[in-house]
Amino acid sequence: MADYTPRERKVLLSARLIFFPTPRFACILEAAGKETFPSAFAYHVRKSRLAQEVLFQFLKCPHPRTRIYYGRKKSGITDDFPSPFLAMGPFVSRDARLVRSACDLPTLSGLYNPLIIQEIVQYEERFHLVFVNYECAGILKRIPGGGQRSFDGSTIPNAPRLENVEVPEHFSGEIVSRLEKLLRSVRLIDIGVEIGITRQGWQLIELVRPPLSWPSHEGVVDRLGCICRLIESGRL
Repeated sequence: MADYTPRERKVLLSARLIFFPTPRFACILEAAGKETFPSAFAYHVRKSRLAQEVLFQFLKCPHPRTRIYYGRKKSGITDDFPSPFLAMGPFVSRDARLVRSACDLPTLSGLYNPLIIQEIVQYEERFHLVFVNYECAGILKRIPGGGQRSFDGSTIPNAPRLENVEVPEHFSGEIVSRLEKLLRSVRLIDIGVEIGITRQGWQLIELVRPPLSWPSHEGVVDRLGCICRLIESGRL
């Protein structure tokens, strides 16, 4: 516990709720019976693509068709997914790779175990939803401009930039309501959610670290300010 001074440790032991603990100690604090914000699982799931995929499949979330391959099972990838498709390692920090042919797979199989394979979905629009205390605090639209790296170094459309938007007409309250219930069920109290809109409906793409601030028509929204107001009002 060298991250904390003796005085800080004493305060931690007496606290009802610990805000933003050092990520590597969040699970230890929870094991000791202390509630943290965010939860230890939230810290873990932000970093682990593998944990996210297992979670999405377990909860039967609308999500691009994805499979997780270990060891010799990787030899069956091309039977399950026609090219092109996305290949990803177990950690969010690593780029998704665009695989155009089976020739690319041996190298990727050697790099990642497990190897996560996902179909490519053409989204009409993509949105970033910010959730604080299980409630949607902001909706941002993805702006085309960045890229996902393919195995040969080319790119496929992606969007790292965000802009504030009016909530689209086709963006139903059912989407937000379902996401709020989902996040509450797994105690993801402070999280960003990426979703995509297709002609058939919507899909949950990934869970991400929420932004510190974002633009709105009333001005810049400060996430930490939102959390402070929740504390002051007794809602946290």
